[in-house]
Amino acid sequence: MRNNEDRFNSPSPEMTPQAQLGSLNYVVPTELVELPSKGLFYSPDHPLYQKQFVEIKHMTAKEEDILTSMSLIEKGVVMDYLIQSLLMDKRINPKSLLPGDQSAILLNARINAYGEKYSFEYNCSSCNGKNVVDFDLSGVKNKELPANYEVDNGLVSLTLPKSNFLIKLRQLDNNAFAIMQKEQKQNNHLLPGTSTGSLTLFLLHAIDSINGEKNDRSLKFRNAIENLTSADVRILKDVYTRCKPDVDMQIYLECTHCGNAKEEAVPITAKFFWPDA
Repeated sequence: MRNNEDRFNSPSPEMTPQAQLGSLNYVVPTELVELPSKGLFYSPDHPLYQKQFVEIKHMTAKEEDILTSMSLIEKGVVMDYLIQSLLMDKRINPKSLLPGDQSAILLNARINAYGEKYSFEYNCSSCNGKNVVDFDLSGVKNKELPANYEVDNGLVSLTLPKSNFLIKLRQLDNNAFAIMQKEQKQNNHLLPGTSTGSLTLFLLHAIDSINGEKNDRSLKFRNAIENLTSADVRILKDVYTRCKPDVDMQIYLECTHCGNAKEEAVPITAKFFWPDA
């Protein structure tokens, strides 16, 4: 429930979710969700720039209708519509969210709507036996961001050891990943040698500038990125991964049939938002 009025500005009256029908008058509860990014990886013009929290309302019948809309599901936009409906600040475009922040919002909404218990099944990779796991969502925490990288205007700076390039690196939002996916599909239809590889495509989106020169994805930048040594590319990927804000959904799984154990991320199945499915 909202109880942080002294630290956060109250939403304006038009932002407060209300239901009114004669004497049936109430305000839908809201929550402050702590963002894994702490707002550090957004550009200064983004509503979440340097914001550690975002306010969402509890799920209602309206959000249930969104989740069961076959049209939205088939178009692959059901989660975008759900998040847009939950966000109190309507300036925020769900596609502009970092994936980790989106996960934190969905996690909070799921707990408020259906509780902290999340049951899922998985088949053992060793014996193929079926296992049922009960996972407590309340124990999920945000991953700690590394303290040895300075973030300025949403960008991380680093100097590559081989090329000596000064790189400013951005974290990719959901919109960037959607564009990359579309470009990758287009590349699949091009002749070998004329398409852009998935790694180069990722770096073209993640690198904001080289030696102070803005990445305009021109042939010059494409050539510079394609000719980076493997050692430099490894550093770039490592820094990106280390700085990537997210929720920690790792769990230790041990097969009840053969004892095979592993650690991996909790799978988000249909039962995450449809626990009775």
